[in-house]
Amino acid sequence: MRIIAGQYRHRLLDFPKDDPDLRPTKDMVKEALFSIIGARIANARFLDLYAGVGSIGLEAVSRGAREVVFVDQDTQFIRSNIKKLGCPNVRVYRNDVPRALKILAARQETFDLIFLDPPYQQGLFAVSACFAILKPAGLLIAETAAEQTPELPAAARVTDARRYGSAKILFLEKKI
Repeated sequence: MRIIAGQYRHRLLDFPKDDPDLRPTKDMVKEALFSIIGARIANARFLDLYAGVGSIGLEAVSRGAREVVFVDQDTQFIRSNIKKLGCPNVRVYRNDVPRALKILAARQETFDLIFLDPPYQQGLFAVSACFAILKPAGLLIAETAAEQTPELPAAARVTDARRYGSAKILFLEKKI
């Protein structure tokens, strides 16, 4: 697992090699994702939910995000990778996602880009809560199992959807 582009390009990330529940986003999917969001990443506030080892958020830092916030229940590898890369302007919350979203909303924090990658069996239950902290022109990127058709709130507008093997990436904006 590595950073694909930007300041930390080609740097390897630490990850648990023996964790059967770990489902890292493949390089091909990461490359496509960041190609689609393109220039939106520069100076963005980026939220990485169910961050795992932090590869998506760290890719965002590498490509010029102003600040990245990571949320996961196990933050050992996120913290290790942040230290290894020497990343500035990052925060890590060791918390479950629903509780972290409530805390961020209570603090009135907002984000330009949110990446939501829950365990596939849990579905995209957090989309509504994400929209509460997504800036008006922001983009929510959600990864699901390719065969899933998640129920989305009425406020969500799918602007793009891509399938990559067993994964599907949805790009969502708030309806105006």
